[in-house]
Amino acid sequence: MVSRLSNEKPIVYETKEHHVLLLDFQLHHIRNIKDPERPSSLEHLKVLTKDSVEVDDDKSYVRVTFTPTMKLCGITTLIGLCVRVKLMRNLPGRYKVDIRVAPGTHATEAA
Repeated sequence: MVSRLSNEKPIVYETKEHHVLLLDFQLHHIRNIKDPERPSSLEHLKVLTKDSVEVDDDKSYVRVTFTPTMKLCGITTLIGLCVRVKLMRNLPGRYKVDIRVAPGTHATEAA
């Protein structure tokens, strides 16, 4: 069976260990989500970064803006769903979770 990956050779970045404070959970819950097509995590592929996660504890709001590895990435929706499910399972129920594709990084970002 021939495997057809949409991005044959993605750039994989090194990451530094993070010390997580109680209220500074940026990336803590979602950093190790694996790319559906690769053995690398979304953090290693720079799909998710610390700066892409916004948390407003007072308003119980979390926004994640992720960057697909390619403008025509076919699994962008799946990545967004993985991030949403992981956060909804790990955060208290009072949080509203908003997942977005970074502007200008995907052909169907508005969808």
